[in-house]
Amino acid sequence: MTHYSEDSQPLAISHYELHDQDEIGPLVAQFNDVCLLILPSAGQVLPANLSQIVKQVNDGLGQNATLITLGEPADLVAVHKTISALIYQLWISIKRQTILYCNDNNMLPQHYFGALVHTRYEGALQHTTTRIKYTYCPACDKTTKDYGGKKHTYNSYGTLISDIWRDVACDLEGDLSEVIGRFADLFGLEMYRELRVLDCRQLGQPVPVQQIADKPDTAYKAQSTLFFDAHLDDDDSQLLQGDCLEHLRSLPDNSIDFAFIDPPYNLGKNYNNYADDLSIQEYFTWCDEWINEIARILRPGRTLAVLNIPLWAIRHFLFMETILEFQNWIAWDALSFPVRKIMPAHYAIVCFSKGPSRPLPGLVDSSEEVNIFNWNNSFMPLEPLDEWYCLRASCVRQRNALGFTDRGPLTDLWWDIHRLKHNSRRVDHPCQLPPQLMYRLISIFTKPNEVILDCFNGAGTTTLCAHQMGRRYIGIELSEKYYQIALDRHEEIRQGLDPFRKASRKLTEKNSRVPRMAKQTYEVPKKTLQLEVRRVARHLDRLPSREDMIDHGKYPIRYYDEYFASWGEVCAAARHDGMSETRKSSRESKGEKSARTQQLSLFDKGLTDAKR
Repeated sequence: MTHYSEDSQPLAISHYELHDQDEIGPLVAQFNDVCLLILPSAGQVLPANLSQIVKQVNDGLGQNATLITLGEPADLVAVHKTISALIYQLWISIKRQTILYCNDNNMLPQHYFGALVHTRYEGALQHTTTRIKYTYCPACDKTTKDYGGKKHTYNSYGTLISDIWRDVACDLEGDLSEVIGRFADLFGLEMYRELRVLDCRQLGQPVPVQQIADKPDTAYKAQSTLFFDAHLDDDDSQLLQGDCLEHLRSLPDNSIDFAFIDPPYNLGKNYNNYADDLSIQEYFTWCDEWINEIARILRPGRTLAVLNIPLWAIRHFLFMETILEFQNWIAWDALSFPVRKIMPAHYAIVCFSKGPSRPLPGLVDSSEEVNIFNWNNSFMPLEPLDEWYCLRASCVRQRNALGFTDRGPLTDLWWDIHRLKHNSRRVDHPCQLPPQLMYRLISIFTKPNEVILDCFNGAGTTTLCAHQMGRRYIGIELSEKYYQIALDRHEEIRQGLDPFRKASRKLTEKNSRVPRMAKQTYEVPKKTLQLEVRRVARHLDRLPSREDMIDHGKYPIRYYDEYFASWGEVCAAARHDGMSETRKSSRESKGEKSARTQQLSLFDKGLTDAKR
């Protein structure tokens, strides 16, 4: 396997293939270990008694039990809705080996299924520390991620596992032994002995036509044509400052071609003049109000896409499905601030259409793609970078020169769009999305000159990308500060400037709990200081404290106080043995090289000869 679980005692796996609901009760009654429930896959319909099956499991499991449910995203939402006595812990996206395509092109191909994790107990999820092996670029044979000057702070085996599993590939309807084995290792704790698999795939059935229910009367029905002609004011592109609900209510019915919403997540973040700390009930009542308004103003056949963390996305899904039609749950692999031993990488983009969706422009009209991207020459909105290729400039140049085919399929699993990492790309807003995310969404769901809405426009990423791509836009923002930043950036576009260019800006707002360090000259490199902490840690056989470094370290303690944001950062290298970005395969150690490596070597030689 491609993972390693530290101090794991792998669970014994018991597999039960179920053919009748009555078989479930005895298998879950006061079961206190790990239960894994497998639902039917796409192409099958969940059994009509799914809620009863889930209720049996929900009611039967013991007080220390963990429940894992494997299924398609929409089915996992239904499971979570049914569960009452268990605590939500995690949503994991697992890559499909066989991509599922839609003949009508009205949704993105499905590239993953999910694992929903609940526990009977409260508190943090109990599991082993599990690491995933590093992946390597097929062209240059270096790690896919460029770790730069921080290699000494990483583990030699690999990185902590995240909630998006792309290093394994299997099908929900096929052999799941690799995924099941990983769960047996992940939960191989002293408190557990058995992983009991309840395989319900034999219970799936084709749905009889008479059981296909219409949407409720409150749903927004598609008009007789998908190209209903509603109009805004003559100046369709506009930025509006103020409350989003007030402005949304002033917009006409059937006037928006695509709405992208990245709302405040209600996680206590600090925005300019908005307290992101409503009660859960207040928060979702408010969300339902703006979702309802957006559904009204969407043109029939067009899409609303809402970005949120998976648990909140489940709640949005449950409301949106009452008035709109589900298209995709896009799993964006966007590693966030590490807050647990399973790294949070999964950001959900839940897409619903108003009535039946039109064929997606990005799947049928890709020739209309606008080439305005000067970020780097590896990003293409409708042709994602294939898995595992790195973004090192030298490797990208060589791949392009050699004509490497490094593009993969456009699906609902996105791994080639990365968060903003450098302050030179930021403006003074705590939560900024990378423009590539909007370039892709706009390319998929819209055509030139169509109208795009973002009612939490912030510093303007959505409307700026729409402006660059020849789309009309409406951006609504509560904060007068962020509204003005967006206005100024749109003016930069009119002046021929790239609003996402690198620039030196004074930033006062920050999304992370870690304080921003002032720019300074280091008398001793930070790496040297961290390696000294590692030396002291090995001498003491534990992580050193500040007092330990005063007593045993070679360098004045003021360097540690002034150069690092936290003591955890000081000790980063002491926790691990360091890694190398270059793979040392047995063949290459004997002087052999892969065909691709030889190609790159020949290319390098050609450049050298040309310079002569």
